[in-house]
Amino acid sequence: MFLFGLSAIAYSQTGDITVKGNAVNSKGLGGLYQVIVINQRTSAGMLAETNGSFTITCLKTDTILVSASGFGVKKICFRDSSPAKKDFTIKVKLDSIHYSLAEVTVYPHKSLREVNEDRSTLGEKPNTDTYKETDIMSPITYLYERFSRIEQSKRKVAELEDEEKRRQVLKDLFHIYIQHDIINLSDDQFEKFIDYCDFTDDFIKNSTDYDLVMAIKYKYNQFEKMSDYVSPYRK
Repeated sequence: MFLFGLSAIAYSQTGDITVKGNAVNSKGLGGLYQVIVINQRTSAGMLAETNGSFTITCLKTDTILVSASGFGVKKICFRDSSPAKKDFTIKVKLDSIHYSLAEVTVYPHKSLREVNEDRSTLGEKPNTDTYKETDIMSPITYLYERFSRIEQSKRKVAELEDEEKRRQVLKDLFHIYIQHDIINLSDDQFEKFIDYCDFTDDFIKNSTDYDLVMAIKYKYNQFEKMSDYVSPYRK
C-alpha cells in the first residue's frame, strides 16, 4: 500500500478510528485497477493493495473518498456510528462511470498511425498544471490532480498517469491485432494480458511495428497456454 505525503503518516498516529475496507465493483468483484483512498479533510491519501483492500486511520467525523480507474467516487463517513466503536470493516461498492453526452458519431478503433503517435509520447511528464476542477475528467484523474496541487508526490502522480496511458496504447494495439487475426482476446482479458506482457515504456515507444507485433504474438501464444495465470500486480 502506498501512502502519499508526510501528513498521512503523522496523522495516522492521532486518529481515533481505524477503517479496514475492500473496494469492489457493483457486482461485488474485487481486483479493481488503481484503487485510491483519500481523507477529504487532510487530503492525505493512499493506493490500496492490488486486491482493493486498504486500512486508514482517521477521525470519526472525517469523510473518506474511494475511487478507482473507470469508477465514480464513493464518500464514506462514520459520524453517526456508535461512539464506543473504534474499528470498522467495510466493503465499498464502486459504480462504473456513465456520462450523459450529446449525440455523437462513433468512429472505429484508432488506426495504427494514431496508436504510433500515442506510443511516441510514452514516458513524457504530464503537464498537471493545466488541469482544472471544472474540466470533464475521470474521478481518478481528479484525485491524482488533488495530490499534485498540494505538492504531494508529483512523481507518483506522473507514474500513475503514464501507466494508464501505456495500458491504453496496448489496448488500442490489441484491437488492431484482433481485427487482423494476430491475437484473439476478449476485452475483459486485456488487463491481465497487459500485466503478463510487462512491457516497458521504452520498449513500446522505440520498437518497430514488426518487433512489437512479434513480441505481442509470442507473449499471446504463451498466455494461451496458461489458463491459470495469476497477475503479479493484482489478486
